[in-house]
Amino acid sequence: MRYLFVHTGREWSGTARAFAAAARGLADRGHQVTFVAEPDCTVERVVSQLAAVPGKPPLFEVASLSFDNTWMATAWRLCGLVQRVQADVVFVQGNREHFVAAVAYKLGSRATIVRRVPAGHTLSMNLTGRVATWLAPTCFLFTNEPDARSAVLPRRATGRVLAPLGVRLPPANNGAPPPAEEYIVCLHDASSRSRAATAIRTVAMLSRQHPRLRLVVMGEGAYDDDLRMQAAALRSLNLISFLGERDDALHVMRGARVGWIVSDSDTAAYGMLDLMSLGVPVIAGEHTVAERYILSEITGILLPPDDAFQTAAAVAELLTADTQRETMGHAARARVEREFPESAMIDGFERAASTAVRGRP
Repeated sequence: MRYLFVHTGREWSGTARAFAAAARGLADRGHQVTFVAEPDCTVERVVSQLAAVPGKPPLFEVASLSFDNTWMATAWRLCGLVQRVQADVVFVQGNREHFVAAVAYKLGSRATIVRRVPAGHTLSMNLTGRVATWLAPTCFLFTNEPDARSAVLPRRATGRVLAPLGVRLPPANNGAPPPAEEYIVCLHDASSRSRAATAIRTVAMLSRQHPRLRLVVMGEGAYDDDLRMQAAALRSLNLISFLGERDDALHVMRGARVGWIVSDSDTAAYGMLDLMSLGVPVIAGEHTVAERYILSEITGILLPPDDAFQTAAAVAELLTADTQRETMGHAARARVEREFPESAMIDGFERAASTAVRGRP
C-alpha cells in the first residue's frame, strides 16, 4: 500500500514525531511512503535525516508543500502530488489539513483519509472538518481508548482505530556510573509556562538541602524569557540550564535522576515514554495525559500540577530514596517494553489505512 503523510507544523514536536515514526516504520515494512512538510523548516530537515540511509536510497520520500496559500491552490498541489506517488491513503492531523486533503480527493486524488487525533486531545470538529468528512471517506485514529470513546464522530466516518504511541527501546544503562551532578530534566513546550515555573520554584526551594541539584529545561519554548526572569527573581538562574531542542536528548535524559513532564499532548507522551524507556522515574501532573502512561508510585509520581510545596516534598523524598528510584526506573522500562512498543503503533496505522480503504465507496 502507498501512504502519504501531511504535516504542516514547522517546528519539531511530538505530533511531528508520531508521523515521522509511523512513516519510517511503514517504510521498513516495505510500504511506499511519502512525507509532506512545509519547505525549509525544522520538520523537513529532521524527517529527511530519519529517512536517510548511508550508501543507500532514502527509506521514504520527503516532499515540500506550502500550506500558506489558499485552500484551493493547496488542494490542487496536493492532488497532483498524491497522483504522482499514487497514494492510497493520506494521513492528516487537524481541520485545515483534513479539509485540503478532502478537496484534493474530490479534485481527483482518490486517496482516502485517516485523521489522527493527538494524545490527550478531544476530537474537535468545526464546520470545515465536518465538510471534509462529507467530501471524502475518513477514518479517525486515536492514541488511547478513553480518547476514542469520548469522541463523537461525524455520521459518514468510516471508523475509529487505536494506534498507541510507542518507542523503540534504547540500550540499558548497564551500570554506568551516575553523573557528578544531580539533575532533573524538565520537558517543556509553549503551552506549559506556569507548570515550568513550578519546576523552577521547586528546585529553588530544594537547593539548600541539595546543593548539587540542577534543573535542565528542554524542548519547545525552553528559551522563554519569562522563565528566565522567574529563575532570576528566585536567585536560581545558576541552577537552571535552558537547552531547547537537542539532537542528543536521550543522552541528556539518561543521566537524569528524575524526569519532569510539564508539556502537553504528544510531546508529553513521547517525553514520558523516552524517560521511562531509559529507566528514569517520571514526575507529571494529575488529570493530564500522564495518567495514560504513569502508574503513580510504581513508575513515577503524579502530583497536583501547580503546588510547588507538595511537589518539593515529593521530589526531595525521591532524590534521597535511591532504592525506590531505581525500582521505579526498572518498572518504568519494563512497562514501556511490554505495553508501548513502536511496532504496536505501526500496526495501528496499518489498521487505520485498511479501514479507510475498505470504507471507500
